Amino acid sequence: MTDRYESDHTAFDDLMSGSQQSRSDGEAATFPTVFRGYDRAAVDAALAALTADADARRADADALARLLEAAQQEAQDRAEELTRLEARVAQLEGELAVQSARADNAEDKVQTLSAEFVSSAAESSHERERFEDVLRVAEDQASVIIKNASVQAERLLQAAREEITAQRAGAQADIETLRAQAATHAAQARLTIDTELTAHTAQLEREAAHAAEKVAQAEQEAAAIRTEAEKGAAALRSLVSRETEQLRAEAEDAVRITQDANEQVAASLEHAQRITAKADDFDKLMRAQAQQHEADARLRSREILDRASVKAQKIIDTVTGHSQSRERRRSDARVIADR
Repeated sequence: MTDRYESDHTAFDDLMSGSQQSRSDGEAATFPTVFRGYDRAAVDAALAALTADADARRADADALARLLEAAQQEAQDRAEELTRLEARVAQLEGELAVQSARADNAEDKVQTLSAEFVSSAAESSHERERFEDVLRVAEDQASVIIKNASVQAERLLQAAREEITAQRAGAQADIETLRAQAATHAAQARLTIDTELTAHTAQLEREAAHAAEKVAQAEQEAAAIRTEAEKGAAALRSLVSRETEQLRAEAEDAVRITQDANEQVAASLEHAQRITAKADDFDKLMRAQAQQHEADARLRSREILDRASVKAQKIIDTVTGHSQSRERRRSDARVIADR
């Protein structure tokens, strides 16, 4: 650029000296002006593309935030499901207490009948001893059944409570981890996008200002050349060949500068596309992890519910069977007593 300005200055001095000597010779010559610098439309288009890309990245970050909210809602739903399971466990405990009360009531009735039978003087001592043996065996079996059922039910309920607590703690830990990771990656993505957008915008603004300065300078130079050409048309005839070569060199420089600008814009667009691809890969990874955690949590909750339901049903069936067995024994005892 310095050599070009020196060449322009030398040509201008020659033009001035020649114009003073032959101001009145020949016809006036007019040359077209050439503007040097970047294409403003291309620069504006690149800025618009970078701005749109930044908006798209911000939209992706907002989508990640919405995904995090959905995961939190799913965690709340799983907590409600665990609460419902706890309520079911409490209901089973109540039913077990009712069955135990019924068994105690049956024992009281058997003891009452036994007392009545003992107090009756009309029956023989042999039948009384036999009935007492039957009652004693029935009471022992009932006590053992109730004790075993209570211990088994307590163990199952305790295991269900511990598993529910562990599942709740694991789900909460997974939620907190996902929340922290999503917040960290979203913040990093926003920071990277904002930083690169600011850098590219500043660079393009500098290049645009430099191009505008070149355009203004070229306009001033063209105006000066036009004015001096009109004043010294005769001197320009001798300098036509040299000025033509100089303008051709300047045109080649302008083409070179334009190509450099286009290459820089293309590199910026390629870099923005790489950032977009990385953000898309991260979004897909986070979605896949969230879906996997959600599927695992649902499967574990369903397995816990199924096991608790099966165990509770077994307890109910066992207690009901023992109660029915005791009722049959009591009926047999009554039949024996009636005999």
